[in-house]
Amino acid sequence: MMKVPYFDLARSHQKFFDQAQSAFDRILKSGAYILGPALKDLEAEFAAYIGTKYALGVGSGTDALTFSLKALDIKKGDEVIVPSFTFTSTALAVIHAGAIPVFADVDEETFNLDPRSVTQALSRKTRAMIPVHLFGQCANMTALMTIAKQKKLKVVEDACQAHGALWNKTMAGAFGHAGCFSFYPTKNLGGVGDGGMVTTSDEKIMRRVIQYRNLGKGIDDPFVHDEIGWTSRLDSIQAAFLSIKLKFLDELNRERRAVAEMYHKKLARTPLCLPHEARDAYHVYHLYVVRVPDGKRDALKEHLAKEGIPTMVHYATPVHAQPIIKKNKLRKIKLPVTEKLRGEVLTLPLFPGMTEPEIDAVAASVKRFFGD
Repeated sequence: MMKVPYFDLARSHQKFFDQAQSAFDRILKSGAYILGPALKDLEAEFAAYIGTKYALGVGSGTDALTFSLKALDIKKGDEVIVPSFTFTSTALAVIHAGAIPVFADVDEETFNLDPRSVTQALSRKTRAMIPVHLFGQCANMTALMTIAKQKKLKVVEDACQAHGALWNKTMAGAFGHAGCFSFYPTKNLGGVGDGGMVTTSDEKIMRRVIQYRNLGKGIDDPFVHDEIGWTSRLDSIQAAFLSIKLKFLDELNRERRAVAEMYHKKLARTPLCLPHEARDAYHVYHLYVVRVPDGKRDALKEHLAKEGIPTMVHYATPVHAQPIIKKNKLRKIKLPVTEKLRGEVLTLPLFPGMTEPEIDAVAASVKRFFGD
């Protein structure tokens, strides 16, 4: 049986390996390792790609979320609506900002924040929401932005899994007051270490994030500290690498979509519930997440592992059930879809450059499990 890697970074980076090596050599010789020209170039390129006035490199996607909330004056006692079916960083950023996460449910087909649940989660203390564009597909930003406008809420997009995703032909990260991205290596636009980005068209947010990422230093006088800041700067090596990879992002996303389409066809007759692309969305398949019915998820995962096919579960423990969250007394909203998904979801291998024989091997193993 063919062994299939869960992810193969070296394969997807091969097409621009030489360019990256040249860029690393250039940066090493320049000595401009922090907040240098390479970062400024990437910020300009990324802002142009997303369609915002500004893009600001930071140390991680979590920091991007935290800084964005603080720049919007989200503070102690404020409530921020977030989905529970997401990575824990989304809620941790709210807590880092001193605010209170309130968990809403998600849509059963797209796994993204359900506008109806958001409406149910609103209170007089609600100041913001964080739609998460999960697994590579945008949340319903038409409905969510309508709610935000009606209720005068701040919107911070968690686009950490959605580089290049679209909703109604607008890029993820261009809808809200701020958009937040992670450059963790396995992301659609992943670096060679940690990193993140804030996108915004608001000058006030831009200026405050610049201070937060650099120890609170004043923009006009770097020897004056008038904010409580962090050391969270995207370094030049990462920036140079990401500038090169950004030029290939659309191509890499098309490769992801092609792999997903092959999965769709080869798994169509299995009992699995396959990923759904919403009508107004352009899904970039950061992850290929299926639903396994009848309580068979763990058994299928074990079967695939025995046949040399690694899988993961995103997310068996949703955020509201995490120990660090359960220690806090939070306002509780019913989350029936989240509770259902946590026992069904399974992430199959998907990465740019994945071959059809590898996809066939995964599909054949799934079919053997179900006795086909």
